Amino acid sequence: MKNTLLTSLLAFTFILNVNAQQWIEKTSCNKKASTIVNQAITSLSNIEAHMAIGMAKAALIVDEDCECAKLVIAAAASNNQDWGSRSDKLKKVNVKSLTNEERAWYTLLSTPNDKFDDAAKTALEANPNSPLINWLNAGQDMDSNKAFAKKFPALAAGAYNLMAYGYAREGDYKSAHEAIDKSISLHDGPNALDSKAEISAMEGDYQKAFSNQLKAFDVAPWASPYQPKLVTYWRTANKDNLVKNLKEAQANVQNAILEQDLDEWKKYISEDMMLTSGDSSLTKFYTQTEELFLADRNFTWESFDINDIEVDFSPEMNMAVLKFYAKGAYSFNDSDETVDYSTRASAVWIATDSGWKMVHANWAPFGGSGIPQ
Repeated sequence: MKNTLLTSLLAFTFILNVNAQQWIEKTSCNKKASTIVNQAITSLSNIEAHMAIGMAKAALIVDEDCECAKLVIAAAASNNQDWGSRSDKLKKVNVKSLTNEERAWYTLLSTPNDKFDDAAKTALEANPNSPLINWLNAGQDMDSNKAFAKKFPALAAGAYNLMAYGYAREGDYKSAHEAIDKSISLHDGPNALDSKAEISAMEGDYQKAFSNQLKAFDVAPWASPYQPKLVTYWRTANKDNLVKNLKEAQANVQNAILEQDLDEWKKYISEDMMLTSGDSSLTKFYTQTEELFLADRNFTWESFDINDIEVDFSPEMNMAVLKFYAKGAYSFNDSDETVDYSTRASAVWIATDSGWKMVHANWAPFGGSGIPQ
């Protein structure tokens, strides 16, 4: 329901901004539906599948016999199996009602990937002036997209987007930003903002990446496909502070363990994923429970200190691995003997809705003794 509402709202919002762009001059739809479906193809060419499907469904409300709208849905749905397979969507198309250009698109949508290039060339020979068929032939090739942009400048937002990535991969960020800005000027949609953010991240400017990703997210804050990267960019831009907080959290959780402070320890443990641990006694891994946490010990800590903490993050910035060392001393409860303690350790932390939580820890002796069994 949430996705349906989102799609419809976005579709009608963007229909208000329809311009003169025409991917298919003659469609199987009435005049109003044809205008909408052409805008849907614009969204499709800019990798905005949710919007393309929403507009296509809007076109079918205006004209239930708009077969071109069904082709848009088939093309967009093929990117997400949750929306049904391409073949299932194509079965709903009334092929007899298709125009020549639509029929060429239907044929390409029905063609296996290994035969697509030859079929696309054949379609282009029959429809040399069709923006849609030219776009499908351009694919991911940089030069082909440059040629498309020159031949169909008003429809080239998606082509400029692709070119921007090509320049960025070459390290030419000036040209990359110029290309993506050109894309944004041609099509007021969120995907180009997402691309601008990703290119900024490739350049190493995560504050700029976050700013542009936020603009993309603002277009569709409900169930947004742009939300995960928004979080990644924010965490990367604020990495130093995040590292500081994780180091403090690691120290706090270790103090809680030493003092057997259950309430403090639980602040750093997730209820959805139990903490597993391997102690420096080199016994088997185990799952930490409240009972084990509070169990009586046969030794008493005299001192304990962790140091030299290093923090590494996953590419998505939703997991961190902390590596550190610990030194101290303990004595057995039935003896006055003091044992020098020295270990190396690592801990895995994950980002959750309630903050960062530790889910795994591993300890091993390093230049001294670990804890007793």
